Formats: sequence, structure tokens, C-alpha cells
Amino acid sequence: MNQYAQFLDKNDCVLLLVDIQKVMLDPCVQPDLIEKNASALVDLAQIMDIPIVYSEHNPEKLGGFLPHLLSKVSEPNVYKKLEFSCLENEAILRALQRIDRRTLLLAGLEAHVCVFHTGAHALRLGYRVHVASDAVSSRSTLNKEVGLRRLEKAGAVISSTEMILFELLNRAGTADFRAALPVLKSL
Repeated sequence: MNQYAQFLDKNDCVLLLVDIQKVMLDPCVQPDLIEKNASALVDLAQIMDIPIVYSEHNPEKLGGFLPHLLSKVSEPNVYKKLEFSCLENEAILRALQRIDRRTLLLAGLEAHVCVFHTGAHALRLGYRVHVASDAVSSRSTLNKEVGLRRLEKAGAVISSTEMILFELLNRAGTADFRAALPVLKSL
């Protein structure tokens, strides 16, 4: 089956937000858009009971994850790391194994470093990887594009935040859809 034709299943997804830290986000391309779309992904994950994992790259030196995105979750699962691939970090890998879902929804920083390393590593471990391309950035447009292109060639599905939201919702008229309307209207 062509993975690009398969729809996301909310019961098989985990949202992995990679290193959205102020000092790293500020110099990136379209930082406001990245924050807005990451926020929408968190909101929908909360509505649909999709687990969320946050990584922070070297927070002692770079500061922590954006507080606004953490405050949306009552008990956020935040993991400190030095590795570029989140899955090289033993605590993050164990957390994902405990969650036991096989589709990673990826968003964060930077597309050509930690997002690429994480996505490629996850694919090697047999995960399905969907990347919200408009919730991912780098300090240059070229590096963002190269990172996303390599992830796609490696087997990741490159999508958009809105596409992921509608794919997870699957239909109008449901309780989840009604709860998600403010999120959809914010995009």
C-alpha cells in the first residue's frame, strides 16, 4: 500500500514537537507561522487524545521549550536531549515505545538537523512519519527545503498542518470536528 494514499489514524499517532525553543525559533524562517501551526497541532492532539512528546535541545544553554506551547498540556512530556535525533535519546525512545503508536507527526526545529535526523531515524525503526511542513523551519529557506526533500526521499510524508488536521478529523459533523472548529478557523 502506498503510504502517501493512507489516511492518518488518530489512534496510531503521536505528536513529536522537536526543539521549539525561543533562541532557536527567532532566527528561523517564518517563526510566527511555525508557532501558530505547532499550537494548532497541540490543540487538535488534545481534542483527539493524541499523545504529545516535547524535546528540548540542550535547554541549559538554549533555554526551554516555548512556555505557551507547554502550557496547553496539563502534564507535558518534556525530554532534554543533546542528540540531534530524538530517537538517539534513550528517554525519548522509551517514551515513544511506551506510547506504542507507529505514526509520528513531526513539527519543530530545524528541518535540516534535528527534524531530519529524528524523521530519518524513525523511518529506519519502522515508524510512519508525517511532517507538518509549515510547522517546521530552519534558519534559511534552502536548509528547510533540503531537509524536507531528504525526509520525503527517505520515505516521510510531507504534509501541511491543515492537511493533517482535516485528515485526522476525517469528517464534519462529529464532536471532534465541532471542538476543532476554533483551531481550524485560526489557520
